[in-house]
Amino acid sequence: MDIELRQLRVFLTVASELHFSRAARRLHVSQPALSQQIRALEKTLGAALFDRSSRATELTPAGRVLLDAAPRVLFEAERAQSLVTQAADGAVGLLVVGSVGTALASITPQILRAMRASFPDLQLEVSQQDTAAQLVALADHRLDVGLVRAASATAAVEVEHLVSEPLVSALPGDHPLAEQEEIDPALLTDEPFVLWPRSLGTAFFDIITSYCREHGFSPRIVAEGADIETQLGLVAAGLGVSLQPAYYANLRPPGVVFRPLSGPVPMVALQVAWRRADRSPAVAHFVEVARSLGT
Repeated sequence: MDIELRQLRVFLTVASELHFSRAARRLHVSQPALSQQIRALEKTLGAALFDRSSRATELTPAGRVLLDAAPRVLFEAERAQSLVTQAADGAVGLLVVGSVGTALASITPQILRAMRASFPDLQLEVSQQDTAAQLVALADHRLDVGLVRAASATAAVEVEHLVSEPLVSALPGDHPLAEQEEIDPALLTDEPFVLWPRSLGTAFFDIITSYCREHGFSPRIVAEGADIETQLGLVAAGLGVSLQPAYYANLRPPGVVFRPLSGPVPMVALQVAWRRADRSPAVAHFVEVARSLGT
């Protein structure tokens, strides 16, 4: 069976008019051409659709069945065409997004909100992952796009800068240095430190340790946390101080105060990352939105 959608539309017009001449005028075709299309449809279906034996045109039982089914067929066909077009434009489907906690505390919500406004039918699946895990997941096609921190591009993954903010000190609320408006990094020489494991973000870890060495000491790391909540919890408990991107001050964790560092301070970059070979329109839309919100 090979029914054309155009034939169904012609059929519905004739069925609504029950008059071939009026239907032909509505469709801007000649009546013979219209009749020919209906006969072709009837031949395909193997059943008469209209009773032309009397002066009035009437639907046959088969015609009434088709009158009930045809609108649903056309609706689904048009819906499929719309979905295909939207998929080709990156407006529907699933986009799997990774984000470091730093970005979740700053730019990620803005990007997601803008994506939802522009592409309401595109499903966004977001998970918090450290930079190293995201780079691996992108290369392995388990992520479509990522928001990473202080990362370097790889052979498989492109990385583009979005925003930067300075390192700040994170101190227990009752720490003597918490009373100062600005922290001289030399005052942290003998302090115990709480940091990220180097394996979760080599570049970021090296930024912190290099900054400390520039001020004459290596950080004495007494505890590590695989996520920012754990690290700030350890700081609040008084186990040590930490150096973190200023984005995390937005979290306002109880028992922790953030203070700027004096002098030149390293800037920590947030970036968007995606597979170099990925031609997905949805990924391109996400990257473009991220660019527009970056500075």
